[in-house]
Amino acid sequence: MGKINSLRLVGAPGTNKIMAGELSRLARRAIGGRMAEPKKAGGGTLIYPFDRQLAELAVHYHRTSARVLWDLAESTAERLEPLYDDLCQALKGDQRGWLWDGATISVRARNVGGFAAGEPQVIGTVKNAIIDTAKEDGIEVTVERNEPDVLIHARLHNDVISVSVDLAGRTMAKRGYRTEGAGEAPLREDRAATVAMLSRYDARSEVLIDPMCGSGTIAIEAALMGRGVPLWVAPRAPTIYRLPAFRDRVGQTHEPLFGDTKPVVIANDIHTPVIELARGNIQRAGVADAVHLLHGDFRDLSRKRIDKVLSERGHDGKRGVIVCNPPYGTRMGGPELEQLYRDLGAWCAGFPGWRAAFIVANPDFVEHFGRRPRISKPLSNGPQKGYFYSFDL
Repeated sequence: MGKINSLRLVGAPGTNKIMAGELSRLARRAIGGRMAEPKKAGGGTLIYPFDRQLAELAVHYHRTSARVLWDLAESTAERLEPLYDDLCQALKGDQRGWLWDGATISVRARNVGGFAAGEPQVIGTVKNAIIDTAKEDGIEVTVERNEPDVLIHARLHNDVISVSVDLAGRTMAKRGYRTEGAGEAPLREDRAATVAMLSRYDARSEVLIDPMCGSGTIAIEAALMGRGVPLWVAPRAPTIYRLPAFRDRVGQTHEPLFGDTKPVVIANDIHTPVIELARGNIQRAGVADAVHLLHGDFRDLSRKRIDKVLSERGHDGKRGVIVCNPPYGTRMGGPELEQLYRDLGAWCAGFPGWRAAFIVANPDFVEHFGRRPRISKPLSNGPQKGYFYSFDL
């Protein structure tokens, strides 16, 4: 216990394998060589030895994580006073370049309900340890709750509290291309990327169709991931370059890692206001050339029309995957929702040899869709308990 130096990727529960696979794919292209095997802290956290190049790569390109953190210290203390002492011992004289004179900080706590003291007390203890040790080292640090230079996280797992710097300075889910009012139960960007990964969409050879695209998040993330495009849409830049350890990288450009890949994605929705949201999001994300937007009921979207769109884009349509986040029952329910699921199953049957993948929080979905899933695993979007299903068509 004490000083540590790790790169921590945090995502949705049950996504460790997906997050590790994505980072490995990115690192092979951008860095080369083999990566160290990560440690796992629960089902949604990966821990790697800290490497500056890997950290920068993750902050800019890793789409399935919700947080990218630089672990600085950890403690097994069960009370506030020993926690303060452990952190002071670990952080005193720290020369790793994550803090500087005049910096502002904010501390947030996560999953600390099992600690003897409450969340505000844990936050206060971590904050005091950072400010006091910085002062001993001749560094003045102040607290800024809303837009700090350095966002600090305190997390409890298996009776160990880790203290980390958030390298993006915010959740990785908010890339900057999506506007508010994204429709019913909008899918978070990192969850949409996770669904695209779980669907095994190969942008080099396959088509992806989202027949109920809402604000377009799955379609956008699939297209961006296929090209390996950086996450952040201007002016939303990560805060990593405020840190002295990364200031020599200020001004570096980040190009698509798989720029030679040309994804082909079709996104469709019945609701006119939502389609207009999707259109704007697609434009801001820079994937208008990859995502073809259609407007109408998917039940009226014939295979012939889809093949025509694909032919115009130079794709034969022999291989593909249908991916969507269908309604759960908030807007409709009962027989109407059950019929929608049956109709979706019948519509997907028109794509033999393809796959279909869904994230859905309705436990009756599989029964009414009419097929046995090849993959079924928990994957939630928000407070509702959800599942990911994959089917061979």
